[in-house]
Amino acid sequence: MNVFANPVTRREGSVFDRRTLLRTEGTVYVIGAVNMDLSGTPAGSLRPGDSNPGRITLSPGGVGRNIAENLRLLGRKVSLITIMGEDTYAGVIREHCLNAGIDLQYSFTDPMGRTSAYLCVNEQNGDLNVAVSDMAICDELTPAKLEPLLPVLNHGSMVVADANLPEETLAWIAKNVTVPVAADPVSVAKAPRLLPLLSKLTLIKPNVPEAELLTGMEIRGDLNLSRAADALHRLGVKRVYISLGARGVWADDAREGGMLLPCAPCTIVNTTGCGDAFVAAAADAYLNGLGTMEAARRALAASAICAEDPAAVSSRLSQEAIEMKLSLPM
Repeated sequence: MNVFANPVTRREGSVFDRRTLLRTEGTVYVIGAVNMDLSGTPAGSLRPGDSNPGRITLSPGGVGRNIAENLRLLGRKVSLITIMGEDTYAGVIREHCLNAGIDLQYSFTDPMGRTSAYLCVNEQNGDLNVAVSDMAICDELTPAKLEPLLPVLNHGSMVVADANLPEETLAWIAKNVTVPVAADPVSVAKAPRLLPLLSKLTLIKPNVPEAELLTGMEIRGDLNLSRAADALHRLGVKRVYISLGARGVWADDAREGGMLLPCAPCTIVNTTGCGDAFVAAAADAYLNGLGTMEAARRALAASAICAEDPAAVSSRLSQEAIEMKLSLPM
């Protein structure tokens, strides 16, 4: 593994100004998707075009919902702003969120809508092979719906948005939200929706294909990771975390530079939800006043804890579990 011992230096200083009063005790508002996740993992090597014996799980998910639950597990006050139907999936998701301590008072219901669902098939080792998402209802999370909530959003500590939202809604967030904003690109298909929001972002976590779409650059090699992060910084993003899968993450600060950080040690059971755990832990670390690199290390530890669990969100995640994971030898 190619790990840089020192950051690629640009300017002195830190993005986080410790003199700035952050409302760390305020609510984090997560605006994004909820899904019912259906996940299948074969017992042996996946055979395309055939019926594969294995394990199928059904659980509440969705990028926004997963981030919200991870933030709760890390001790944050969280309010999830999403939209659901009035079907069976919605009932299960609402009950799960309330049991997890996720506030839903600002979420919406469409009596005629179909609650989002996500169907994935994994490789034997838990890595995603293919997935299908049915999320048309998210298009109803329009600026008109969110406008009355603006005073509430701007009274929180942070807004976290995912790219399941319509592009016009993400542009509205960029124009109107005054608290720090974090974002998850979700997928290659949806990442371009974040373009109007980049100038506002405190942090973002794309993978390489998503970063290529957001920057218009071809990323080949570690030097290009730094250049891609620079391009995102020029667009306004303060903290960039480019996911490299099993290699770890390229963590890059607009002032301090970048570094390739390896994954925390773990035995992978399922990789679904690992990125959501990363975003939640990186946002939590930012609100705790930690720098970009330390936030990345904690986020990688959170991802490793998630990877060791068959669920998209690990109930074992906590600040203490992250500390324990960080104490293990690499």
